[in-house]
Amino acid sequence: MHNTATEIVKTNLKIRKLKIVIGLLASYMVVEILAGFYTGSLALIADAGHMLSDTFGICIALIAAIYSKREATPIHTYGFFRTEILASFINSIILSLLSIIIIYEAYKRIFEPIEIQSLPMILVAIIGLVVNIVGMYVLRGEHFHDHNANDTTHKKIPKKLDKKSTSKILPHREKNYDTKTEDLNIQGAKLELLSDIIGSIGVILGGILISMTNIMMIDPILSIGLSLFILPRVYSLLKKSVHILMEGVPSNVSYELIQQALLQVKGVTGVFDLHIWSITSGLHALSAHIVIMDTSNSYRILDDINSLLEKKFKINHSTIQIERFHPTDKSE
Repeated sequence: MHNTATEIVKTNLKIRKLKIVIGLLASYMVVEILAGFYTGSLALIADAGHMLSDTFGICIALIAAIYSKREATPIHTYGFFRTEILASFINSIILSLLSIIIIYEAYKRIFEPIEIQSLPMILVAIIGLVVNIVGMYVLRGEHFHDHNANDTTHKKIPKKLDKKSTSKILPHREKNYDTKTEDLNIQGAKLELLSDIIGSIGVILGGILISMTNIMMIDPILSIGLSLFILPRVYSLLKKSVHILMEGVPSNVSYELIQQALLQVKGVTGVFDLHIWSITSGLHALSAHIVIMDTSNSYRILDDINSLLEKKFKINHSTIQIERFHPTDKSE
């Protein structure tokens, strides 16, 4: 099934929004870096570092959105959904390293504070606050992505069951995926924008305190605080990305519960080689060998299994192989 006109429109709209946000962030990032060196504020440079990561991360999100429009190929049979996960992984690594570098530089400044020009620092931070709020506004409504874009059409199961193939039936069902699933790149972009909004507020307050107290140590302490604030959230995004890349069982799915549910389907006597993984965020897949003794009911059992997976566990991409013997049996 080719991309629908609706999905193409949605994807193109998301791409335009990402381009607008990239333009805003890149422009302000240059201003903030120059202002950081001019004022001597490490907090501004730290915020510019986050802005650099934001810009890079959203650029990757843009690339992922463009690649998600591409159809599945004989080489990339699942399409290019994993581009989103790779982008999130790279972005998380870069932001983590950047935060560590800023913490190290801030630690050195605590013992060797430098003069900070607080007024320009406050003004630039206010501009940054406005830019990030605008960026969040532009990305509003981009909470989800639709996985139907790369649906492929599979061969239908023949009406009559071939006696020679009763032991192995490999239907590949792919219906409407759950369209309301989080896009990790958009999630990451919003997370970074939110952190920068909080960071801008922190820089504004820090600049006000420096102007009132003339205590220069406030700037490096603020820089450390900004970096520590984002690290746990980056870790969470990194953990999700790695888990999907390692094809782990989705966090919202219970392996044992699905296994027991399959065993409770009428006619099923065993389940083995059960695998559950995510192709990308929110798009889950399953494969399993199902043992049944009465192969005349194969299609009815397959329908029951797929209906169970779709309705109860929201797994719409399943490959089930029927077996007439348990793996421990030595003969059929």
